[in-house]
Amino acid sequence: MDLELRLLQIMNQVVNVRDYEDKVIKKEIMDQLLKAFSLGPSLANIQPWELIVLNNPIEKQKAVHASLDPFLTKGSFGAQQWIQQAPFVMVACIEKRRALARLGDEGEVFSIQDLFSALQNFRVLATFNGLSTSVVREFDQKQLKENLDLPWYVEPHAIVTAGYSDVILEIPPRFSVREILHGGCYDEQGK
Repeated sequence: MDLELRLLQIMNQVVNVRDYEDKVIKKEIMDQLLKAFSLGPSLANIQPWELIVLNNPIEKQKAVHASLDPFLTKGSFGAQQWIQQAPFVMVACIEKRRALARLGDEGEVFSIQDLFSALQNFRVLATFNGLSTSVVREFDQKQLKENLDLPWYVEPHAIVTAGYSDVILEIPPRFSVREILHGGCYDEQGK
């Protein structure tokens, strides 16, 4: 299989998995995943991200306590207990001072976009290495910030998990390129 097809296959396998084996991820692999993250695109090279790795059950529980159910129901704290058993858990944040410095409020918006673009690098390389990942956005940001004792200028935007899994991947249906592609302008009838 040529590289291009293999890469597309790997990208298609990047799906949220919430069940992991109790198996340690080698440090060399984790270092490469974090390097892949750091190579993510960044508007004006701001590199607004900060990563907080939660190394033990007490630290992981801080993320679990801030998690909400998939409908973001207020007060549904602790809804995603599965995070606790993930071999690797990190919180992906933006550093607001860097985000705001060059472009003001727009810089914060772009920084969040950059963060999630960098996360895709992490997830693609993880999948290539036989790992499964999940990105959790369903959490109370204020609660997580408080739980992790983050300063005002560090804002959490995702809880990221990784590990080995024997779960059979459920690849969600995707729109075809033809279904999302428009020529020159958006034309709902032109499909």
